[in-house]
Amino acid sequence: MVGRIRARRDPQLEARAHRLEDEAADATDNAHAKSLVKEAGRLRREASKAQPGQ
Repeated sequence: MVGRIRARRDPQLEARAHRLEDEAADATDNAHAKSLVKEAGRLRREASKAQPGQ
């Protein structure tokens, strides 16, 4: 949850994560969809580790 809060502070990061999730939802290949969801999660985890103001 904290990652999502910090990601919302960075609209570009949030937009990228949403694009990855949208692409995953439309993917016909499960392996590709899984990798896209993992990448979106990784972005949010990185955002959760960032200090305020970063």
